[in-house]
Amino acid sequence: MEVNNNNNNKDNKMQNINNSTQYDEYLQSHVKYFIVTIFKGRGKYGKVAFDSLNDAVTYRDNLKSANPTARAIVYGISQPPHTTQQVTIAMGV
Repeated sequence: MEVNNNNNNKDNKMQNINNSTQYDEYLQSHVKYFIVTIFKGRGKYGKVAFDSLNDAVTYRDNLKSANPTARAIVYGISQPPHTTQQVTIAMGV
């Protein structure tokens, strides 16, 4: 039985992923933009988009400097070639 792969192996790197760390690195290599998500209370979040990781981290750091108890995280919005869906990944910075 032959399986039709519509992606036609667009990205051979996907085939070489053996663990979650490699998958995270793969997703990070395909990030299109970044989001800083700020916790504002039970079930309430604010989001600010950035084109560069540096700008997102600077914004998050300035936010935390102004309010040390602020809870914020930087996410990357990835568009890997193996899927048509966007994938959100915490950037770990």
